[in-house]
Amino acid sequence: MVDAFPPISAQRDPEGLALVVEVSLPQISSWLLHQFEDFPEHLLRHIRDPDLLRDMLSPLYDEKRDGDSLWLCRSHRAGAAHGHEGVALVRDGKPVIYLRMTQH
Repeated sequence: MVDAFPPISAQRDPEGLALVVEVSLPQISSWLLHQFEDFPEHLLRHIRDPDLLRDMLSPLYDEKRDGDSLWLCRSHRAGAAHGHEGVALVRDGKPVIYLRMTQH
């Protein structure tokens, strides 16, 4: 069986990102449910279950320190070949690690 949400590769020290809003794990879940609302229910459980979602976001949580935050981000460049959105670990106002979740 193909994993609907394969491991997400982390991009270190990403450039060209706009920080949109600081988020918590439940807020990330809500955002992803909106992005993938047409997925079958058995696949959405990975987003609804906080433990499974945290596992998906482990590259961020593994390196999170006191004072760090998670942010929804989008690329500065928009368009079919360039636009994307995801979640970043932000430290001192700068994204440290970025997980791309959607491509436009």
